[in-house]
Amino acid sequence: MKKKTLLKSIWILLVMCGVSANAGAQDLKSILSGVAKAVVGNKATTASSVIGTWTYSGPECQFESENLLAKAGGEMAAKEVEEKMIAVYNKVGMNNIRYTFNEDGTYSYQMKKRTVTGSYVFDDAAKTITMTGKLGLKTVAYVTVTGNDMSMVFKADKLMSILKTITGAASKVNSTAATINSVAEAYDGLMLGFELKK
Repeated sequence: MKKKTLLKSIWILLVMCGVSANAGAQDLKSILSGVAKAVVGNKATTASSVIGTWTYSGPECQFESENLLAKAGGEMAAKEVEEKMIAVYNKVGMNNIRYTFNEDGTYSYQMKKRTVTGSYVFDDAAKTITMTGKLGLKTVAYVTVTGNDMSMVFKADKLMSILKTITGAASKVNSTAATINSVAEAYDGLMLGFELKK
């Protein structure tokens, strides 16, 4: 049933995007990969697939389910949200972040001159990483790995507190509150975060 719904959503999306029979294979591939990532959860994402060093490449927006994605207006809505988040992330310095996940369950991230370390646990069923910093603060991210790309997203209403924890720059995050709140309130089941590249 889910597969039929996803195929129907892809077909509608292709029609909406004006994909014709002579459209390039690259265009079709990028649209399909966008649809695959638009809903949280991915069977290919495993504990071993998150291991490595990942560098920020842009904002990421996903929805908790296909129904919520369709209700929000599909991939077009996700792209609009991501565009709004670019300015927020640039302001708080997220565009410089780099994560490393090690096989031994430890992680670190670097942002400018700041380095934070801790331990993490990957939940294979939920496709989440729970990161615990040295001070005991926990951050839960929903993860999707596709080849050399990894999406880390968080519940939209938690994003402000997560950005404060990650950046250590509460005043800069507070100054972007209006944008974050307007985006979070606009869609049900919205997840916000960032895209990383290996």
